[in-house]
Amino acid sequence: MFRVGMKALSQQAALVFAGKMTGACLGFVMSLVVARVMGPEDFGLFSLFIVILIFGNDVLGDGLSPGVVKFYSMYRVTDPPKAAEVLTNALALRILLGLPIVVIGVILGMGYSRVMFGNQSHVLPVTLGLIGSFGAALWSFNLSVWQAREEFRTYGVMVALVNVLRVISLPVLFVGGSLTLGGIIGAHVLVYFMCALFGLWMLRSHLAQLSLSSSLLRELFRFSKWPAIASLCFILQVNLGVPVLGYFRDAREAGLYGAGSSLLMGVDFLTVSLLTTLLPKVSQLNGLEQCRSYVQRSFPVYMLIAALLLPLMLFSRTLVVGIFGPAYEGTVEVFRILFVGTLATLVTHPLYLVLYTMNRPHLHTLSGIVALAVWVVAALWLIPQSGSLGAAWTTLISRLVQSVMIIGTLWFALGFSRSASMAVPSVATDARKS
Repeated sequence: MFRVGMKALSQQAALVFAGKMTGACLGFVMSLVVARVMGPEDFGLFSLFIVILIFGNDVLGDGLSPGVVKFYSMYRVTDPPKAAEVLTNALALRILLGLPIVVIGVILGMGYSRVMFGNQSHVLPVTLGLIGSFGAALWSFNLSVWQAREEFRTYGVMVALVNVLRVISLPVLFVGGSLTLGGIIGAHVLVYFMCALFGLWMLRSHLAQLSLSSSLLRELFRFSKWPAIASLCFILQVNLGVPVLGYFRDAREAGLYGAGSSLLMGVDFLTVSLLTTLLPKVSQLNGLEQCRSYVQRSFPVYMLIAALLLPLMLFSRTLVVGIFGPAYEGTVEVFRILFVGTLATLVTHPLYLVLYTMNRPHLHTLSGIVALAVWVVAALWLIPQSGSLGAAWTTLISRLVQSVMIIGTLWFALGFSRSASMAVPSVATDARKS
């Protein structure tokens, strides 16, 4: 199984990582424009929009993608018509879930965002964030199809497309006199819907046979709900710092935290690239021994990657002040604290994929729920009194808790402990129970 991990880290993972990093760098350009030109307050509002967009896309899009990959890969070779049916039903599931949630969310957001934040300026980022999340979820569906088909060259190119168009929109907005917070946010939303429609057109041959199946919809939902909940819990613990800081403190503190978080997106994108590339491959592992071997051989590789990235902490002040400017001096310590948590995630999260192979996704979901609960408790204690630093410590604590739980869960589920070895069910047994 070491061969599987190394292949993912070399060829296909490199394509995915290149695409995601290109997109991340271009997205960082957008964040930098807002941060430098408009100041910490508007950057806090922009960060709120991005956080809502991420939350919505996770619930309606990315969280459902593992189900698409798993079931499409299951039928792709043995039953191609069934595989095509998986895609059409997965798209239908996103639309059926997405439209009502977005409509209700916009109505509630417009009515309560002013009351919650005590400022009318928060209404626009909340409303457009919810609308944009539906476009992002449709775009995420396209990416999940390329992932399931292991067309990682296309995936790597297309995953960067959104941010390419976002950057191109900057001079257009400037020439049109609309380079404002509202103009930039509006362009974000438009770009997501444009890319979603373009992606569906590219995949039209795989979606030509529209065949809805209530049983397949239920099967997709039954499995996908666990990765979706787990993903949402992780997204919340990583990104809740911005809106919570806006509530307990002010937009400036949210901007300081948001700057540090955005600077570490590259490390998280590396983790996501590994998960994206490895999921179709790990799903093909057969038997408990292969799953155990994957974890044993892959864990040292991820530890080595984290060790190679660790020296970046020595240049934290140069990075933060040099990129964002002296006004973001308070972000330096935030960056250092968050950096440790991103490395812990990099080491442990690619390992939990074997739980999907064993049809035990609920075990990973449990770690996410516990970590989110820890985040909430720590946030209520640390954020009101320590601001952005408190948010950084809160996020670090929750990431470490989840990383430890993932290792512990795998230790018992894969039979590494003597007490678990007598009771661990086989992959085949778990598959029959699902």
